[in-house]
Amino acid sequence: MDKNRKTAIIAIFAALIVVLQCISTFINFGSFPITLTLIPIIVGAATFGPYIGLLLGTVFGVVVAIMVVTGADPSGATMLAIHPVITISVCIIKGALAGYVSGLVYKIFKDKNEKLGIVLAAAAAPLTNTVTLFLCLIIFFESSFAVMISALMSINFVIELLTNILLAPGLLTLIHSWQKRA
Repeated sequence: MDKNRKTAIIAIFAALIVVLQCISTFINFGSFPITLTLIPIIVGAATFGPYIGLLLGTVFGVVVAIMVVTGADPSGATMLAIHPVITISVCIIKGALAGYVSGLVYKIFKDKNEKLGIVLAAAAAPLTNTVTLFLCLIIFFESSFAVMISALMSINFVIELLTNILLAPGLLTLIHSWQKRA
């Protein structure tokens, strides 16, 4: 794939991330919004590698940070009022890590079993995103270990996990078939 085409596809993934995150900020089943945005991050990371996953995850994190600062994410705004620098940092870091880790997991498993690789990458992204957020809560916001466990078991996390596992493999298969035709 030539460099211009690759750049255009990555830009499309980034635009999808911005749009999906703006929409998903308003879809809540608990304290935190459901992150539909991880799907293009996972597929982009699997298609172009962990560093593009890191880039796409950073785009996600920046959009989340903007939503927090503007008050569109009430839970994030509450965190911002307590620890502004930590909150903004965590917004960006958790997204970047989710993209990088999902790309790394896919890279490790794709040659052995590509389907398993994308399923594990699809699971790694929301797990990384959620664990990073709740570790931040425990360390900086005096939350308890029970908060982390309940958050991991929350409906938001389950919906994100299932959505990613169900949609990411199909989208990656489509992209691979388009790449073969090009």
